Amino acid sequence: MKEIQQSLLYADYIRHLGWKVMTVDHTNIFLKNFPFVGGIAKIHRPSTLPNIKRLCAVLREQKIRSVSVEPACTVNQKRFDKWMKKLSQYILINKTYFLPTKTIHISLTASEDQIFQHFSEAKRRAVRKAIKNNLKISPSLDIRDLIKIKNKSAGLFGFVTTSGVKELSQIFAPSHAAILLAQKNIGISCVVGGILLLFWQKTAYYWIAGATNDGKRLFAPTLLVWEAIKFAKRRGCTTFDFVGVWDERMPHKFHDWKGFTKFKEGFGGSPIYYPL
Repeated sequence: MKEIQQSLLYADYIRHLGWKVMTVDHTNIFLKNFPFVGGIAKIHRPSTLPNIKRLCAVLREQKIRSVSVEPACTVNQKRFDKWMKKLSQYILINKTYFLPTKTIHISLTASEDQIFQHFSEAKRRAVRKAIKNNLKISPSLDIRDLIKIKNKSAGLFGFVTTSGVKELSQIFAPSHAAILLAQKNIGISCVVGGILLLFWQKTAYYWIAGATNDGKRLFAPTLLVWEAIKFAKRRGCTTFDFVGVWDERMPHKFHDWKGFTKFKEGFGGSPIYYPL
C-alpha cells in the first residue's frame, strides 16, 4: 500500500510547485535545482527502497548534490539503516526532516459509538458542548474560507502554513479531498473553523485545520475532528491519519508541536513511527 506522498495526485501537486518528478523502481523522486545550493532530491514515504545503482544514476544525470529519504512506516528500521549507509557512499544525505516522524492512526473499522468511546472524557464532553453551542459542520467547495481562518489563527506568518494549500485542494478535489467548515449562527452564518481532508487508498488524512479564537472557545476543533472521522468512515475509509505529532524519540525538536499533539492524542488511536 502506497502512502499519499507516493500517489500520482501528489506527484502532480509537486510538479505544480515547480519540482521535477521521476520514478525509480515504482518510487517517485522529487528533484529541484536551487541557485547557490545545487540540486536536491526528496524521496517521501516510499514503501519499498529503490535499487541504489539505478537511483544514483538518475541523481547523477539530474546533477543532484544531496538527497533526503523519509520512508513509509512499513519499512524496517534496520533495513533502512543498512540501505542509507550504502547510499551515503555515493551522495550526500540531507538529514533535515521535511515530514513528521510520528503520527497517530485511528481505526475506522469499529462502529461510531465504539470510536467515540475511545475518546478521552474531555474530548467527549467537548463534542457535546460544541453541539450545545449550536455549531454546524458542513462540507464546502471553497478552500479560501479555511485558508483565511488558518492564516489568522497561525499569527503573523500564517500565510506560510497555507502555501500551496489551494493548489493541493484543487488537484485532489473532488474525489480525493473534502473541506469541512464549522459555522455558528448569528443571524448570518459565520465560519469559525475548518479542516481539509485528503483521501488515498482508504486512508483519510487530516491535512490542515484551523479555528478562530471564537471557534476554539466553542470547541469547534473537537467537533470538526469527530465529524471528519464520521465523514471518512461513511466514505469507506478504514484509517484516519492525523498526519503528524511530536516525536519523543527527538525530545529537543519541535517543542511547539506538543500542544496540538495533546489535542490529537485525546481522540484515541495508535502511535505510528517512521524510520529515522
